[in-house]
Amino acid sequence: MIAAPIPHDDAQRVENLDSYLLLDTPFEAVFDEIASLAAKICGVPYALISLVAKDRQWFKAAHGLKDMRETPRDISFCGHAILQDDILHVPDTLEDARFSDNPFVTGELSIRVYAGMPLTSEEGYKLGTLCVLSDQPARLSDLQLESLKQLTAVLSALLKARKREARLALLGQVLNQLDDEVMLVDARSMECMYANSAACAAHGCADNSLNGRRLADVVQADADAGRLIEMLHTGRRDKVLLEQLRGAPGSEQRNVELRMQRLTQNGLQVIVAIGHDVSEQKRLEQARADLHDNLEKRNQELSRAYAKLSEEMAIAREMQQRFLPGPKCIDTVRFDWLFRASSYLGGDIFDYFPLGERHLCFYVIDVSGHGLSAALLAFYAQRQMYSARAEMLHLLHEKQGDIGEAASRLVQGFNERFASMTESGLYLTMVYGILDRDSGEVALVQAGHPPALLCKPGSAVVEPIGDGGLPIGILDHAEFESHRLRLTPGMRLYLYSDGVPDCANREDEAFGQERMERVLAQTCGRPLPEVREAIDQALTDWHGGDDGYKDDVTFLSLEFGANRQLRLSTGLPN
Repeated sequence: MIAAPIPHDDAQRVENLDSYLLLDTPFEAVFDEIASLAAKICGVPYALISLVAKDRQWFKAAHGLKDMRETPRDISFCGHAILQDDILHVPDTLEDARFSDNPFVTGELSIRVYAGMPLTSEEGYKLGTLCVLSDQPARLSDLQLESLKQLTAVLSALLKARKREARLALLGQVLNQLDDEVMLVDARSMECMYANSAACAAHGCADNSLNGRRLADVVQADADAGRLIEMLHTGRRDKVLLEQLRGAPGSEQRNVELRMQRLTQNGLQVIVAIGHDVSEQKRLEQARADLHDNLEKRNQELSRAYAKLSEEMAIAREMQQRFLPGPKCIDTVRFDWLFRASSYLGGDIFDYFPLGERHLCFYVIDVSGHGLSAALLAFYAQRQMYSARAEMLHLLHEKQGDIGEAASRLVQGFNERFASMTESGLYLTMVYGILDRDSGEVALVQAGHPPALLCKPGSAVVEPIGDGGLPIGILDHAEFESHRLRLTPGMRLYLYSDGVPDCANREDEAFGQERMERVLAQTCGRPLPEVREAIDQALTDWHGGDDGYKDDVTFLSLEFGANRQLRLSTGLPN
């Protein structure tokens, strides 16, 4: 026995066979009759419709062999037949080396005659054969062989039709699983040809009961919808979109969007109608519209509130500016300052004022944070400092004019009051100073604030005074030390908030302590207003000036003149 070789494209051939959905299906009368007719024409006892799968040949019809459904492929006759285009006719299997020792020849069936015509698919693959067999050697006539070919052609056409029918059935099953309504309508008669389960259920009908009904009646079209459907019917429009409200009065209503399109296929003109429930989409659209309206209303309210708040904040800022001291002289001490708020209201405050006939007080305070909360806290601190003037004089008297002890004790008391009144977590830094106008002695208390800078006449070097200290409001019983120094005429002190060295440019790089000190060194011999203008211009150039500063900027200058005793002894006015 010689087994038939496997074709090079056998995998594609088997895949094509599987697409016909015939393997392992029950016997069917139409196939049985074709096999019976083939046996009668050829005058043999057996006829098969054989499908050659990967490892077996399976019989869709088996005339004379009712109990046989499949055999191994490697011993099959049909495995050889599908290798050629024409009929394979073996008059006597015992004389053919391929089959002489085949089990079907040597076994109980004793097959001696085989004639099989390849069964070719519409894609060109050999799926199997229509074959006849006999246990008696004989040569079939040309008429019999030609008839076998013709029956095979009929069988091929049947398989093709069955495949398309199976595909349509599968398509119908798929369409019936859809939630959308699907209908096919004859474009000439406008009668429904097909409706899936969803369409039938939507119109209260059993499956297939919509067939034959006119489209306008099925969708219950009103005058406007009927006019659009008629335009689709006459070909004046290829597409139509209808929106319908479904559901009985008093029950939940559904919005259905019905899209209809006219198509032509193989001369057949049809209208495809697909209905999609857009109730949820409509609900969401309405919800979005309501939300948009609410947001628009809220935005308008917020805009009005913001405009009112901006107006009130502008008034508050103007009032805050009025509280700032003006550049002036107190006796022989000259002052000048620069202030830039980071927002409407600043968290920096500063002031200077006489303290009795001999002393002078000055300070710079920087409240942590920005905006309204920092500004309110700054107002509180300023009020406390103003109301503490009597306390300052009392401390000076108590400490017998020791300005260092008085300054330390005053800042300590201020810290105790501030820590007790706020639980917000805010704190402030400050540098506080008392100047003896007679002697030029100064006491500075630094509470977490950048150090003051001392500039001597004729020197291009600025000297930092102080080394930090604890901010106000961190510990309620903190102690603060004072730094003492003596000013001679022409000496200057510069006090500032960290908004000056921390001023950032577009690359977020800080202006820095070194740049600030360099500007001060370059302007050491100039009048105080020119020093202020130089600092202001340097910060503006560095920052870029596109928007506000990130932090409040405060820069306070103090220049000591001739002391009061010298002025009195020389007769100069106070």
